[in-house]
Amino acid sequence: MALLDLLEISKAYETQKILVEVDFFIQEGERIAIIGKNGGGKSTLMKIINGSLAPDEGRRIVQNGVKIEMLSQNPHFEESVTVREAIENELKELKNAKLAFDETLGKLSYDFENKELLKKQEELSKFLDIHNAWNLDDKIERVLQEFSLKEYEHKAVNLLSGGEQRRVTLAGLILKKPDILLLDEPTNHLDVYMVAFL
Repeated sequence: MALLDLLEISKAYETQKILVEVDFFIQEGERIAIIGKNGGGKSTLMKIINGSLAPDEGRRIVQNGVKIEMLSQNPHFEESVTVREAIENELKELKNAKLAFDETLGKLSYDFENKELLKKQEELSKFLDIHNAWNLDDKIERVLQEFSLKEYEHKAVNLLSGGEQRRVTLAGLILKKPDILLLDEPTNHLDVYMVAFL
C-alpha cells in the first residue's frame, strides 16, 4: 500500500496549466527524484504532496498516520533564534510530550493508584516509544555534529549563509523522522559534504 497517492491532479495559475491529470504515488522506502525545467511544476507538485497547496482537480490520498515534511528552497527563521533553538523548535511536540510524561510520573509518585494518571502515563510512554523520543538532547547533539553545526549552535540562524541555514532546517527535519521527506532543490546552497549525505 502506498504512503501517498495523487490521482489525476491538475493545477493552474491564472490561465497557465502547470499540472494536468498527474498520477503519482510514493511507497515506503522509495527515493524519488522529480526532474524538469524551471517553471515545469516541480515545486507545485511537491507542495501538493506536502498538503500545503490544494490541487484544482484530482485527489490526494495519504495513509493514516503518515508524516510528511518538506525542506523548502528558502527557509525562514525568527530574527534572534539560534541554531540550537531552531532545531529544538522542530521537536516541540516531542519535548512537550516528554515534559508531560515526567510531570505525570511525579504526580503518580504521590497518587500511584490514580487510573486516569496511569492511563495518561501509558499513552505518553507509547507516544515517546513510537517516536524514539526519550533522549532528545542526545539526538540534538548528534545532529549538530553530523551536520557540522556545533560551532554555530549559539549563533543566530539569520547570520548564517544560505547553505548553513538549509543545513539547520534539514537537521531539524531529519530529527522529526518523517515518513516522507521532500527536498525542494536539495543541492542548492549545500556543500559537497551535505550533498553526499543526502
